[in-house]
Amino acid sequence: MTARTRAAAPLALVAALALAPGAAGAPEDGPGVTLPAGPLRVGQRVLVGLDGWPAGTVQVEVCGNAARRGALDCATGDATHAQVPPSGRARLPLLLAAPPVACPCVLRVRTPTGTAAATADLPLTGVDAPPAAPGVPAALALDALRADDRSGPGGWFGLPGELAVRFTLRNPGTEDVTDPPFTLLVGPPGRARTIVAAPAIGTVAAGATRDYLITVPTGAAPYGRFEIDGRIEVPGRPVAFTVQAARRPWGLPVAAAVLTAALLLARRGGRASAR
Repeated sequence: MTARTRAAAPLALVAALALAPGAAGAPEDGPGVTLPAGPLRVGQRVLVGLDGWPAGTVQVEVCGNAARRGALDCATGDATHAQVPPSGRARLPLLLAAPPVACPCVLRVRTPTGTAAATADLPLTGVDAPPAAPGVPAALALDALRADDRSGPGGWFGLPGELAVRFTLRNPGTEDVTDPPFTLLVGPPGRARTIVAAPAIGTVAAGATRDYLITVPTGAAPYGRFEIDGRIEVPGRPVAFTVQAARRPWGLPVAAAVLTAALLLARRGGRASAR
């Protein structure tokens, strides 16, 4: 072989590699991936070329969505694991699995620790877009519930009062819930039969929560516990709740004690005057 022939041989090899069919990934100074020319199809067996890899195990997997979300877009369960020799070059047989999401598809190769990784465009056919996730039907969930006496000074003396009911609704569905029928009953525990005008729920947007504060009249009752029963009629999935609150008009015993003390003082004053 002449000197001119020896000089031309490396150039010919480089030209041949540059013209070889297939797709390649990764920069020139890092690990590379080579694939056969496409189009390729799901279920086809191909040889994958690796070059410039550290010796050890690599994982090879088909990914959709250009692997933008990492493992979420890749057929990790059907990945191939292989050993790269110290030379850093290997040819691996691979069965092209269907990715969990639609293309654009890539072939992703990485070491277990992720210190070396590369992807190559994969012209894959036979990939169907996954069926859309079924929508969650309209629903409401009760996240918080509380009732307190809110009668104020008048209620301290047994005058008609009211209870404050606070609750939080959450919509875990994919559809807004707007003004479902809402009923309220109030009365003694276990006997809440008095219908109370319930306010409108309004709209609880999908995935959102909403806080409510409503007042429930109790009428005149010196002492006792009250029960409030509520029911929100979401189609197919009604929300029912029961909450109790005590009404304690402490002004009455205080007033009685003050009156008794005044009478005693007046009586003692009258006796002192008689002497």
